Amino acid sequence: MKQKLLLLFGLFLISLTNNAQIEVTKSTIDASTPAKPYAVATADLTNDGNIDIAIGTYDSSSVLWYKNNGDDTFATGITLSATGTAALSYIESITIADLNNDGYNDILATGSYNDKLVWFENNGDETFEPAVLIATGIAGAGAVKVANIDNDVNNYLDIVVTAYTSNSVVYFLGNGDGTFETVRTLVLESAGAGPASFDIADYDNDGDLDVVVGYTGNGDVKLYDNTVVQDGLDIDGNVTFVPYTNTVDSGNGWLWSVIFADVNNDGNLNIVKSDSEPTSGNPTLSWFTNDTSGTDTTFTETIVSTSFPHGGAVSVIDLDNNGFNDLILGNSYVSGVDLICFEGNASGTLGTEIVLDNSTGSIFSMALADFNNDSNIDIAVISYLANDLTVFYNNTTLSTIQFESTDVVLYPNPTKDVLLFEGLNSDITVSVFDLLGKQVLSQPLGIGESLNVSKLANGIYTININNEVTSKFIKE
Repeated sequence: MKQKLLLLFGLFLISLTNNAQIEVTKSTIDASTPAKPYAVATADLTNDGNIDIAIGTYDSSSVLWYKNNGDDTFATGITLSATGTAALSYIESITIADLNNDGYNDILATGSYNDKLVWFENNGDETFEPAVLIATGIAGAGAVKVANIDNDVNNYLDIVVTAYTSNSVVYFLGNGDGTFETVRTLVLESAGAGPASFDIADYDNDGDLDVVVGYTGNGDVKLYDNTVVQDGLDIDGNVTFVPYTNTVDSGNGWLWSVIFADVNNDGNLNIVKSDSEPTSGNPTLSWFTNDTSGTDTTFTETIVSTSFPHGGAVSVIDLDNNGFNDLILGNSYVSGVDLICFEGNASGTLGTEIVLDNSTGSIFSMALADFNNDSNIDIAVISYLANDLTVFYNNTTLSTIQFESTDVVLYPNPTKDVLLFEGLNSDITVSVFDLLGKQVLSQPLGIGESLNVSKLANGIYTININNEVTSKFIKE
C-alpha cells in the first residue's frame, strides 16, 4: 500500500519531544515450526508491498515461507520442495534475493551436513519452483549472503558461503539469470579456524565490498579488503581479498554473530561481535573501531555489558526513529532475559540495557523489517529450542520535531523511483541512510523538486531533512 508520510519541519525549532523507551509487542507467527528452526530472513516475496518471512530448519532440513497478510498476521507456513540432488541436510542459513532479475525475490539455502547450496525460484504467483542445486562439495556449508562483490556493471548478484570444514569462505560469481560460475575461494585459513558468521559491506568507503569473518574454531574476528576498485579482477577472473594485518579480535569462546554496523552513529561502519561461550574474560557483546585507515590498522574494542552471558543473533538499526542506530542482542540460551537492546545517541555511546522480552530464548537468528507498514522497524526471530517463529512489533512512540512551518508530506511510500515532498516553502537538504547507518545519498532540493531514489537497492531507508527531521521510507 502506498502511503503519504507526514513530516514536521521548518526554519525555527520550537520543541523536541523526549524519546520514549523502546517497547515491543510479541506476536507468535508459528508456535510449532518443523524441528529446530535455525535461520530467518525477510523480504517482499509476493510484490504486494508487505514484507514476508522465510525460515530454514536444522533437524528437519526444511525451508518454509510465511505470507504477510498485511493486517499484523501471517499465513500458515508453506514448505518448499527440495528433493533428489537438491535435497538439503541440516539447513544452517538462508537468504533472499532476486537471483535471476525477473523482479521476484528468490530464496537461497545451505545444507551443512551434505555440503550443498540450492535456490528456490519465485514464480511470481505465490509459488516457488523446487530447489535447484547451485553447488555441492562446499565442506560444511554454512552462512550464505548475496552481494555484487565484483562490482559488475549490471549489478548481477554473487553468492558468498562459509565452508566450515575446509576452513574457507567461497564465492560464486553470478551471471544475472540464476546461473553462477564455478566456485572460487575468497579466503582460506589454517586448519581448525572454522569460519561461521560473516558480513559484507564497504567497510573502508573505497567503493567495493569488504568481508568480515567470525571463526568459531580459533575464536578470531578477521577483516578482508576487497581490491576490485583498486586493481580489478586478477588474470584468472578472481576477486582478490587482502587480509588486514591485524585481527579485529581473538580468544573468543564461540563466536555466534559478526556484523558490520554503524554503532557509534558517526557515519562509518564498525564491527560488532556476540560470543555464545565467552571465556577468559572476553565479553559477550562488543564492537570495534579501526584506529587508522588502511589494512595495517589496529582496532579498539568497546565492551557492552549484558544481563546474560550467551550472545546469539545481533543486529543494529534505528528502532525509535530518532536518527540514531540502536543495538539489539538475542540470548542463545533458553533461560533468563532473552532479547535486549541499547539505544544509540548523538554522543556515539549506547544507553543502558533495555529488556524487550524474557520469554523467547535460543534466538539463533533475527531479521529486521517493517512488517505492518507503520514506519517502525519490527524484529523477527526464531527460537531454536522452542520450535517457534516470533515477530516483535515495535510500538515505540516515535520522536517528533515541531517547527514554525507548514506540515510537509513525503510520498509515495513505498516508492520505486522518486520521493515527492508536498508542502515545502523553502529549500531543503535531504540525506538518505541504509540500515547499517551508512549515507547512500545526499542532495539539496528546491521547492517542487523530487528526490530520485531509483538507483538504490530495494529495502528500508532512513531519510533526514536539514539534519533535523528523520523518518523512513521503503524502496521497492
